[in-house]
Amino acid sequence: MKNRRQFLKMFLMLFSILFCTLIQSQNKKPNIIFLLSDDQRDNTFGAMGHPIVKSPNVDQLINEGIRFSNTYIAEPVCASSRAALFTGTYERVNGIGFTSSYSLTESQWENSYPELLRNNGYYTGFIGKFGIEYYTFKGNASKKFDYWRAHDGWSKFWPKGLENCSEYFDSKEDIITPIMGESIEDFLQKTPSNKPFCLSVSFSVPHGSQIMSMHPENRQAEICLEPANNYEKLKGLEFYDTLYRDGKIEIPKETATDPYKYIPKRIIDQNKGRATQTYIYDYNTISCNEHYIRYYQQISGMDKVIGDMVKSLEEKGIADNTIIIFASDHGLLMGEYGMGGKALLYDLASKIPCFIYDPRLPENKKGQNIEELVSSLDLTSTILEYAGIESPKEMQGTSLTPLINGNNKNWRKELFLESFFTGRDNPFCEGIRMGDWKYIRMYRGGFWGYNETHLDFNNKKPDFEQLFNLKDDPKEMNNLIEQYEGSKLLVELRAKTANYANTMNKTREDYKQTHEIALRKKNKNKK
Repeated sequence: MKNRRQFLKMFLMLFSILFCTLIQSQNKKPNIIFLLSDDQRDNTFGAMGHPIVKSPNVDQLINEGIRFSNTYIAEPVCASSRAALFTGTYERVNGIGFTSSYSLTESQWENSYPELLRNNGYYTGFIGKFGIEYYTFKGNASKKFDYWRAHDGWSKFWPKGLENCSEYFDSKEDIITPIMGESIEDFLQKTPSNKPFCLSVSFSVPHGSQIMSMHPENRQAEICLEPANNYEKLKGLEFYDTLYRDGKIEIPKETATDPYKYIPKRIIDQNKGRATQTYIYDYNTISCNEHYIRYYQQISGMDKVIGDMVKSLEEKGIADNTIIIFASDHGLLMGEYGMGGKALLYDLASKIPCFIYDPRLPENKKGQNIEELVSSLDLTSTILEYAGIESPKEMQGTSLTPLINGNNKNWRKELFLESFFTGRDNPFCEGIRMGDWKYIRMYRGGFWGYNETHLDFNNKKPDFEQLFNLKDDPKEMNNLIEQYEGSKLLVELRAKTANYANTMNKTREDYKQTHEIALRKKNKNKK
């Protein structure tokens, strides 16, 4: 009898231990890795249907994860898109962009997703391009994370020796993307075992700064009129030598044709920066073809680093509890409409590749392609929900978990779009995606240092408008604005756009009452 009681006592104790272990396992917060590419437009992975790009590692994550195939970046320009992702707010609300009058403050950073996770027990890391450019704690961003191996500004393909890339001077690798991979591995080696982690990796590719610096100190190669692999150091490299140089790439038929057929010169003068400086290679058929080659090479090089990261997670035994989120900071025009660059609301510039790989999902949820309208701001709220943190009320996105769980009943049917980069003669742009329709209105920009008064378009007639039926015209080649003048549809789209804009202008005023706002001293960086 005594032995029986001892056995029962032992059994109950073991059961209790096992039960508690199971509960702790179920309640354990997941690790989160947020991967952000630079200038990468939608559909540029093999699993997204691209006929040329080789991306086996990312393809596997997409096929076993969930793709969001109608994802729009809140702001289709580098700095403002990143500020929006960190804070979960539109540029119209947070005020941070290349050509605005403001710098991000510590007060605003307090409600960023990295800060919120760190304050709630996460070990946080940042690798790569910080990218906000204008913030009041410049020089101290590293203190906002537990792990930091990053840079401000733009790197180059060969970053060692650049003053702003001093974090990488001791890297074994020489090329920026493998350096990011080396940094990811270093982070994973240093993560504490008693904390969940959130790692943000901001790749520099396939941004033009990498494209133009593959073959250094050669102007013809810089503007893509000479193959990058003429550079001796690229010979024999897996991704950067002969890959995609088999003549199968087809550039857009509009390359090097008249861009003013699509947007008048009075709205954007292409010779004030786009065609003569930053995107010069997309205004020539030969250099545009070389741009595509290098662009795809950079994506494949990034894919290798992501594959190595996944292997490292598996070797460390943490893959089953690590969520991987992927997005880009915006898309890119590469010869389409006779133009190059971003900062416009065409899908090619404002739609982004986006997927979430969550190993905890049941098999019947994996491999989904969700077509509902998604904003990059939703990713911020999703990260916080994964971490068990309630999003601050100021955040304007919505967690994607309802869509992931199959509940789209109350999901948005329309999405507000905006872009306020006014350098290089760009206009202020805002609009709406509603069903198969996209409406865009533009107001003359072309200057640096906008403030709230410049974004009040009440009683102002747009300088140019666009209307596209994306079902019939997915490439957005046929502007239907004149055909639909006076229609109920156009009246509705105009009114909705104005209402969103006015609501956000009011939200900005409320936001300024609860956050420290800092005017920028000078706009020195006009890239």
